[in-house]
Amino acid sequence: MDKNRKKELRSQYDERKPDMGIVCWQQGENRWIAISRDAADYNCSLFQLQLGSWPNREMQKAFTEDPGSFQWSVLKKLEYKERDEDHSEDLELLYMLCLEEYPQARQMRPGRR
Repeated sequence: MDKNRKKELRSQYDERKPDMGIVCWQQGENRWIAISRDAADYNCSLFQLQLGSWPNREMQKAFTEDPGSFQWSVLKKLEYKERDEDHSEDLELLYMLCLEEYPQARQMRPGRR
């Protein structure tokens, strides 16, 4: 790949507006949710679960026992205009709304939302 094409692709990546919101891994009635600043982190999550290194031991155990029963989704998507603004408070509010809507949901990553 030539340098100009590489530079163009890098620029496109840097200017993209990633999907932010609340993501969920679900297995039957079990639901684990987290704040995501880039919903494309699905691949990273799946890789860690398949590797057996997910920080939430309960979720890891359930995934190891039956990986085919897990589904991933974006529960709520945050609508925003400026990519470089801090959206922490909006994401936190969205997370709280999801906890009200799904009171049985658990934190996907212990110690983090």
